[in-house]
Amino acid sequence: MTRLSVTVSDHPQFSVVSLIGDLDKLSAPQFEEALAELLTQGHVRIIIDTAGLGFCDSTGVWALLTTMRRTYEQNGWLRLAGVHGFLGRLLELTRLGEAFPIDADVSESLRQASMKSVSAS
Repeated sequence: MTRLSVTVSDHPQFSVVSLIGDLDKLSAPQFEEALAELLTQGHVRIIIDTAGLGFCDSTGVWALLTTMRRTYEQNGWLRLAGVHGFLGRLLELTRLGEAFPIDADVSESLRQASMKSVSAS
C-alpha cells in the first residue's frame, strides 16, 4: 500500500489536483478534505491528474463521483486526466467512465479547460 500524496496547483480559471499513490478507503478522507477545501474557496473547476495513482478502490471512485456532483452543483466541472491501470479498468467495468470527462493527460485537460473558459465568457 502506497500513501496518497495530494498536490493542488491553482490556475486562474481552474485547479489541478495531482494524486500519487493509492486512493482507497484509508486515503479517501484526505482526498475529500483537500477537495472540500478547494470547493469552499470557490474553486469549482477541477482537473484531477490520476497518472500517479497506483490503485483506486470503490471508495476512491465514490469520492471522485461525489466531488464531480459537488462541482456541478456550484456551476463548475471536474475532469479526469491520465486515467490508467486499476482506475481505468474499474471505470470501464462499472461504466462510470461515461460519467466523467476523461483526457489522456493533464495537457489535454488544460486545453479542454481553456476552451471551456473561453466559451463560457
